[in-house]
Amino acid sequence: MLRKSLHILMSSALPLTLALSACAPKVEERVFEKPQTSFGPQSKDTRLNLRVRQFGKDTPALYWAGTIGSARFFEIAEALHTLGAKTENPALQQTGLSWIRQYYSNPQSTLTTELADSPFAALATGQTQEQVRGTLTEVLADIEKSRPVIRRHIEALGPGLPQVPIKNLKEILSRAETFTRMVLAEIPNMGLIPVIESGLTEEFQKKTTPLFAEVRTLLAKLAATKTLTETLRLIDDAVKQFEVELTPELQTSMLQGRKLAVGLDRMSDAQSALTVIVDVWRMLTPAEREQNFKPVNETLYDFLSKQSEDELICLATEGCNGGIIDGITKKIFILPKIKKFGVETLQRDLNNATRQYVVTSIESFAADFVKTMPQTFADNIDVGLTDKAAAITRVRDGYQNYVQNLFKVWQKKVLPATGGVLPGFESAQVLFEASTSKALNLKPAAASAQLRADSIGPAMAANVLLLEETPADDPNAFAIMLAQVNKLVAIAGYRDADNNLVPALLAPVNHEGTLLDIMNFDASKDPGLSFRVPDVIKLRDAYHADHEMTYEKDFSAAAFASQIRGLSRMMRLTADWKKTAYDEQLGPIKAQDLTQDAQHEDLQQPLFPKDMLFALNLGNAAVLLQDITKKATPVFMLSLNNHLLWADSYGTTNETAVMAGIVDIKKGERTHTVSTRDTTNFLLALSEFLDATEGVENTKSSILLEKDANGEAPLEILNAGRKDMRLLILAISNFISNQLITADKLAVTKMNLNERTLEMNKDYRVEQQALAIRALLKGWQITKIDSYLWSAQEIYYAMNRQMFNDKEEFYINSDGSKLSLPERINTLLALSELKPHLPEESRLQLEKLMNPWLDALKKLK
Repeated sequence: MLRKSLHILMSSALPLTLALSACAPKVEERVFEKPQTSFGPQSKDTRLNLRVRQFGKDTPALYWAGTIGSARFFEIAEALHTLGAKTENPALQQTGLSWIRQYYSNPQSTLTTELADSPFAALATGQTQEQVRGTLTEVLADIEKSRPVIRRHIEALGPGLPQVPIKNLKEILSRAETFTRMVLAEIPNMGLIPVIESGLTEEFQKKTTPLFAEVRTLLAKLAATKTLTETLRLIDDAVKQFEVELTPELQTSMLQGRKLAVGLDRMSDAQSALTVIVDVWRMLTPAEREQNFKPVNETLYDFLSKQSEDELICLATEGCNGGIIDGITKKIFILPKIKKFGVETLQRDLNNATRQYVVTSIESFAADFVKTMPQTFADNIDVGLTDKAAAITRVRDGYQNYVQNLFKVWQKKVLPATGGVLPGFESAQVLFEASTSKALNLKPAAASAQLRADSIGPAMAANVLLLEETPADDPNAFAIMLAQVNKLVAIAGYRDADNNLVPALLAPVNHEGTLLDIMNFDASKDPGLSFRVPDVIKLRDAYHADHEMTYEKDFSAAAFASQIRGLSRMMRLTADWKKTAYDEQLGPIKAQDLTQDAQHEDLQQPLFPKDMLFALNLGNAAVLLQDITKKATPVFMLSLNNHLLWADSYGTTNETAVMAGIVDIKKGERTHTVSTRDTTNFLLALSEFLDATEGVENTKSSILLEKDANGEAPLEILNAGRKDMRLLILAISNFISNQLITADKLAVTKMNLNERTLEMNKDYRVEQQALAIRALLKGWQITKIDSYLWSAQEIYYAMNRQMFNDKEEFYINSDGSKLSLPERINTLLALSELKPHLPEESRLQLEKLMNPWLDALKKLK
């Protein structure tokens, strides 16, 4: 079911049907045709007043403190790591990683839940239940059919046993081993289905091989016993160990034997010896008395035979003389003779005699077992099959509880440090204090049930970075990977074991009632149904949306872009055609690892199939991307005539779109304010998606490769969608370079779409320039249109002319305010990306500007 549903999702969600694919080539020819002569940027760089710093001794001090959103924290930690990579500075990379690790070292940084209660465990249960129950029902029917067949074949082996009389216990054991080999050889001839044949063989060998080894050890110990007490103790232990059911007669004999053994052990004089002799006499039948006493001492035999039960008791009791004759006989004849014979010698002889009597009784019991061995084997196997059928029935009828219990046991094995507990979604805010002079002070606020949508993507991207940079044997890596997989499931939603729809975090944007059902996604073709994660949504645990799904219909462009980016970053791990950290953490785990109760070839399948999770990962991103063309789209376009169009209606107009951007949705309505930060981050997020799906033609995912009724595979649709996305990036790049950048060659913070004249608020912030530079560089790299590079260069030159502060020796905002640490890090990252594409003189000047600040960042604790 999961495969079919995701196939529908891929087919309907991936194409970006913006109509750009039809019109954009014409637009490109008209407006963006690559000129034969490169004119380059219209402005030139400015020489900056940069003082020479002596051997790094004048490194500027850095200090910044404040409470920021977790999204912002993860953004700057990752930017610091990327900046270190760009500038070949491992210390900066490690600082970025250490910040992220320190965040998660705080127990309150995330919500938590047991792995057994996680979305993935519930999804796995719900998705496998129908198939497993059906399979188990078939197995039960096969077991029932096999029972009489197995019994018939085993009982028929009886005449084939050697008919030579058995002399001792070793021969009895040998006969049992011979019959076991006969049974094993016969199993392939029974005509059983493979799963029962192999199961019966394995179970039979598993039970008999160690059993026979233990019996051999027991026989060796039995042969070494010297007293009746030792023999009986060994037999008692064996009865318990092998769960032997003694006959009533044997049970009585064992009780009498224990009493006799106590007397033998206490034998110290003639009277105690006589007591034992009388006790033995009383235990035996008349025939056994004649057999065991008469040949040894006929006089004693005759004497005891004449005694009544009361007289025997008197003989065994010290101080009781009975009648005159018996008293004389006891005192003058019996006790003196016992004393003369020797109490110790008599004790030894009685121990040997009674011990041999016990062994003979056991041999007799075992010999009777050999006679009925085929029947006994058949009975025991049938009991085993019946028990197995009962266990399978319990699993089938209580599958949900069964799987949850498996996960509860397994979670403690794979997550011993936390007792099976997983981290969930992150805290919304963090107290952050960083300095070059003292240790980092980082304290996330206690994670809340109010999930901030803008933190989902940055946190996922940060965790991907951790996994890519963390050794495979790190004890935290497995939990981190599992947490990200569960986030993917929580974002998408799923159906549980009772087929109830568990709400996705991707919630309805502008409609009521219909929730996202990623397992049945035909409804996604409806242009009136859009799904995004609300800016704030209530959770009922570490992952799941609250059942009531109450939320304000606020869907920010910032969260939209960050989720696309975070999901795209996650695809770097789930891409099934690459070897990634995913393979090291989750790849080796098979479904069989969950349980040893049943062995089956189907359980050798991966518990976390990478191709399926890549499809789910891609599906989540696809739900967001398809929103671009839905009724509730946040994406607008500007035509050649500067007319405002929304992406969902573009296909119904004859106008040609040349620019595009994105806005927030507040209380279910689109706003008309465009943020430079949001637009640039949207472009960067789309580029991340393109990077993440590069090489997707090498996927082995059957979901992406399986063709539909029209002969078209989702992979083909994905590749077409990637082409459309490049055109969307072109249109956004046009908007940034033509509308968000003023005559001053600087990017504005915001602009208003209500006025067709597109009036702009000239509030120049350094970080907005940095974001515009990064976005335009990415647009240039994807479209190969040089004008975007020139625009990025011109922004940088304008920053040098208008925003550089001699005293600060860095840039300041247009209102004179200095940059915060997050703003400074993001600005340095943008400059490091631009530096290779500057003329040599500008490149050298930029390097001189950046070096002191990079040195300062290296000193952050």
